[in-house]
Amino acid sequence: MAHASVLVPDRKFVEALVSSGGGDLKKCFQCATCSVVCELSPDRRPFPRKEMLWAQWGLRDRLVADPDVWLCHQCNDCSVRCPRGARPGDVLAAVRQQAIRHYAAPKLLSTWVNDIRLLPLMFLLTAGLIGLALLTRGPIEQAIGISEHHGLYAGFFPHWLLNTFFPFFTGLAFLVAVIGIVRFWRAMHAADLQAGAYTPTYGVVTSVMRTLKAVLLHDRFGKCTAQASRRWTHLTAFYGFLALFVVTIWAVIDIYVNPALGIASLYPFDLTHPMKILANVGGVLLIFGCTKAILDRRRRGADASTSTSFDWVFVWLLLGVGITGFVTQILRFVLEPVAEGANVTAAYAVYFVHLVLVFQLLVYLPYSKFAHIVYRTVAMVYAEHTGRSNGIRQLPSGAGPALKSEPSAPAAIEAEAAVR
Repeated sequence: MAHASVLVPDRKFVEALVSSGGGDLKKCFQCATCSVVCELSPDRRPFPRKEMLWAQWGLRDRLVADPDVWLCHQCNDCSVRCPRGARPGDVLAAVRQQAIRHYAAPKLLSTWVNDIRLLPLMFLLTAGLIGLALLTRGPIEQAIGISEHHGLYAGFFPHWLLNTFFPFFTGLAFLVAVIGIVRFWRAMHAADLQAGAYTPTYGVVTSVMRTLKAVLLHDRFGKCTAQASRRWTHLTAFYGFLALFVVTIWAVIDIYVNPALGIASLYPFDLTHPMKILANVGGVLLIFGCTKAILDRRRRGADASTSTSFDWVFVWLLLGVGITGFVTQILRFVLEPVAEGANVTAAYAVYFVHLVLVFQLLVYLPYSKFAHIVYRTVAMVYAEHTGRSNGIRQLPSGAGPALKSEPSAPAAIEAEAAVR
């Protein structure tokens, strides 16, 4: 039995998609080529055809509650084969950017972080916060009786300040991200319930484990053909960042937990320490992955993704963190043995820049492209939980794309575009 639905198009949302890199969405005429050729699209309710229609109609609420938007990895197989040049991969990337803004709080901060014109102001704000922390350092140390610091940079930004300042602001960012995740999960669940499409298949824990395997292997990228090399680009950057994250956690444990257990702290680590080796390997991987991503994005081939400031700011920021991290390490080993008589101003300046970049990367995560790591993971977990991922085709090597259960164009407009 047919149900009447009231559609409420959001013209501003369409304009936002166009300004975010989805300017070709109006070229789509619903031929379904994109859904047929996409190796990641499931047979049941495939994407990105329906998302292209919703985007044209400005159905914001439908799109921001759609997990399929995040199952797309923008490999651009669909864009390359689109007969109209509508570039669905870029449109879905624009939708993801708007979804991040939708779930972030406060929304004003999300606007600031993603406005390239306000980027200098955001860096200035971060530098001011770090500078304020440094100004309060002396009075606090006098009040609690801290007088000794070990390590070159501890004399500038001591460990106690580093491990209170950054966890505080990172904790706020984590709270914002958790709130966004909860809202996103509830929106996906409510949309599926309204459509009668909620089909729980796996428990949440099992879904998380299956998703974790997919993330660690980046196997979804392996299904892409137009930009197959992006898998290794993402893998190197991902594991580089993961290695640096592990080293950071271990450093905190070594500074605070180990002495409480009667184990001597070895921080700051020397070059032969396993954690320092892991950090250097991670730094190399991060810089390589970011550099390759930048070079790939500078290509202007038909299979290249459209790059916006939303993309560029993140990848350059990640690269900056890796490079300044290496420079601070080099200056440490050069100047630390002679720190008593050496001018360490340059080392402190580089370290200050490094701290600013790290703050920008971590604390503004819920508002930047870095939020992909959160929302894509949650969408993948939800897809596993509801059996969406089970429909992804497993084709033999070299096999052509199989046809999916796509309705005709009139049926798609009537059935898929209706509000859940």
